[in-house]
Amino acid sequence: MHALVITFRSAIALEKLQGDFTRAAEALRDGAARGLISKTWMYDGSSLCSFILFEDRADADDYLSGFFADAITANPIFSDIRVERYDVNEALSRITGGLGAMAVGARS
Repeated sequence: MHALVITFRSAIALEKLQGDFTRAAEALRDGAARGLISKTWMYDGSSLCSFILFEDRADADDYLSGFFADAITANPIFSDIRVERYDVNEALSRITGGLGAMAVGARS
């Protein structure tokens, strides 16, 4: 598994983005990102953050160059975009019931 932690700032209040973000969440749920296991949406004022799990790094790469690039990177209302990448320690995550534990457990 491969994880992304993405942070960025928005020039528009979250309340005004809710509809667009809801449509994005529904598109992801419906298969817009191959290999997506889960996405957790977080915020603190104008700072937005996502914790996203993918089956593998290639799926994460596709998400970053496709869906994410189209929705966030290309949009001038978003700034200070930062992407961190992590491999997931599946054995330890299984023990602690980390996010995606159901998917991790199913792979054993």
